[in-house]
Amino acid sequence: ALFEPLSPFLPPGLYGKDGILPARKMLRFTGKGFWEQLRDSPTLLWLGPHLGLDTEQGLELLCLMGTLLSFGALLLEPLRDSLVFLALWGLYLSVYQVGQVFLYFQWDSLLLETGFLAVLVAPLHLLRGPSSAWRAHDGVTFWLVRWLLFRLMFASGVVKLTSRCPTWWGLTALTYHYETQCIPTPSAWFAHQMPIWFHKLSVVATYVIEIAIPPLFFVPLQRLRLFAFYAQVLLQALIILTGNYNFFNLLTVVLSFSLLDDEHVGLWLGHGRKKASGGWAWRLGPLLAELAVYGLLVFWTSRYFGLSINWEKKHLESKT
Repeated sequence: ALFEPLSPFLPPGLYGKDGILPARKMLRFTGKGFWEQLRDSPTLLWLGPHLGLDTEQGLELLCLMGTLLSFGALLLEPLRDSLVFLALWGLYLSVYQVGQVFLYFQWDSLLLETGFLAVLVAPLHLLRGPSSAWRAHDGVTFWLVRWLLFRLMFASGVVKLTSRCPTWWGLTALTYHYETQCIPTPSAWFAHQMPIWFHKLSVVATYVIEIAIPPLFFVPLQRLRLFAFYAQVLLQALIILTGNYNFFNLLTVVLSFSLLDDEHVGLWLGHGRKKASGGWAWRLGPLLAELAVYGLLVFWTSRYFGLSINWEKKHLESKT
């Protein structure tokens, strides 16, 4: 359902003939063959003249097809198929090619990359028939989903520091973020009223979740991966509550589900099976490793951000 965030009918004032950024200007019909044009700019809109449609009508048709396909995949399990995801990816790529600045945001690129991985991960039923048994994904393609999530979160944290922005280095970015973002939510007003020390602590927590925790995506210990999953979901939920960033945060949550396994999801659904215990000796090693990771996170966070409690002022002080 996340795959077609556009309205079924694009507003003529945006991409129409007299719109702000007419989509037809991105399609230069120079007499080249269809495949040559498709190679230069991969979009299905090149088929418009062959179907008797102009660019504006072609865009509306692509969006309507994508909306119907994604809604069908949401409701019907047989449509959650590799071929359907391939069609959705092709439709969004077609619109992306002519979307110009309105579709050149990082969430549009993320949606295309996630959609391509969905084609590789999803089962292939439509060509095999209804009698074919479901085959689990292979480890390599599903690992690529985790790798995409890691790149997204780790880079999101690192870029805040490499930008050399004094507000991120000074931990004061959130003192004005909530009131200056594009589309704040009603709860953003309440978040803005929090004391400055809390805003600074929130930036510290953001750095920890985005930089320190992502390496845990690849550890073999299930409990550490679950810890990383809930940390990412918590961050995205807080962002959704205080700001509107299109489907960006929802898509990040979807990617975070790659950190889960059948056992944990089964517990959510009420039919999970716990693994047989191998005794204290078998469980002691993973438990010590888990405690060591938590201890290192707390120690290095306290050290690198100078965390200390000011008992007189009753707040937590921090600095980079």
